[in-house]
Amino acid sequence: MKTAHNKTTIQPIALNDDSLWGDENGLGNGLDVGSFIQYLAEAVLIVSPDGTIECANAKAALLLNCIAQPLIGQQWPTFLVSRCQQQYQGLVKMVAKRILSLQAGPTEMALRCADGVIKDIELSVSFLPEPEARLVLVMRDLSRYKAECEQLRQQATTDALTGLANRRGFDEQLHKQWQQCTDERRPLSVVIIDIDFFKQFNDSYGHIQGDACLRKVAAAIMQAMPLEAKLAARYGGEEFALILPNHNQDNAMKVARDVQKAVRQLQFRDAGLPASTGISVSQGVATEFSGQYRTSMALLCAADTALYRAKAEGRDCINTGH
Repeated sequence: MKTAHNKTTIQPIALNDDSLWGDENGLGNGLDVGSFIQYLAEAVLIVSPDGTIECANAKAALLLNCIAQPLIGQQWPTFLVSRCQQQYQGLVKMVAKRILSLQAGPTEMALRCADGVIKDIELSVSFLPEPEARLVLVMRDLSRYKAECEQLRQQATTDALTGLANRRGFDEQLHKQWQQCTDERRPLSVVIIDIDFFKQFNDSYGHIQGDACLRKVAAAIMQAMPLEAKLAARYGGEEFALILPNHNQDNAMKVARDVQKAVRQLQFRDAGLPASTGISVSQGVATEFSGQYRTSMALLCAADTALYRAKAEGRDCINTGH
C-alpha cells in the first residue's frame, strides 16, 4: 500500500477543493502533498530551491492577500521585504549544501503582500530532499500579536490620568536619547517641573479637582512643547519631566518659559472654582553637551537639584543649577 509521503508529484493547487479527498476516508486512495497541505491549519507554501512557488494552500493565499491572482509560478522571495531577502537566500544556500538537515525556524520575518500591505510573520522551513529538493514554508501571521504587544507596551509606559508617558516610559526614553545624543555629540536637556503648593490645592478643593488640575497642567505642557521635542512625562505625583534632544541650555530655557506661561494662564472656572484660582510651577533645567555629566542619571539629578533651588528661590521660577 502506498502512503502519502511516497507520492512524487506535487500538484499546483492554490485553493481549497473538497474533491481532493476522493472519498470519506481520504487517504484510502492516496493523498499527494499538494492536496494534504490544503487541510493544514497554517499557511503553507512549497517552493523550489530557486524560490519558485510550486504549491500553496488557501491560507497562504489569504495571508499573502493573493486571492485575485495565482500564486503558482511566482517567486517567493519577492514577497519578502528587502531586509529579509538576504537572510532567506542564506538559508537556501545552506539547503543546497545539505547543511540544513530537516528544518529551521521559527524565524521572524516581514513580507510585502500582493496588495502592498506589510505583514510580520513567523517562518518555519522544512527541507524535502527527495524526489527533488524542495522547501516547505510554514507561515504564521504575527500582525495581531504585534498589535497586542504594542498596545500593552503603550499601556505600560503611559500615565493613565494625564495621557503622558509615565516614569517607566521616561526612563526608557532618557536612556535611548542619552545614547544617541552623546554618541553624535548633540546636546540633550532635561526639565523637571513641579506644581507649586499642589498639596494645598488638593486640601482646599479635593482630590477630584486635584486630578483635573494635573490633567490641565499636562495639556498646558504639551501645548508648550516644541514639535521636535521627544517626550513629556508625569514623573510622579505633581511632578512632570521633559526630554529635549538637540536642545542646548538656551533652547531648553525657552521651552521652560513657555511651559511657565501656559500654566499661569490656566483657569478653573469650568470646574466650579473661583475665578481667582490659579497655579504656577517651579522648574529645574540641566543640559548635557560636552561631557558635563557622565551618565543620564547624573543629568537627571542635576535637573532635580536645580528644581529644588527654584523652589527655594520663591517658586514660580526656573533654575539651571549654574
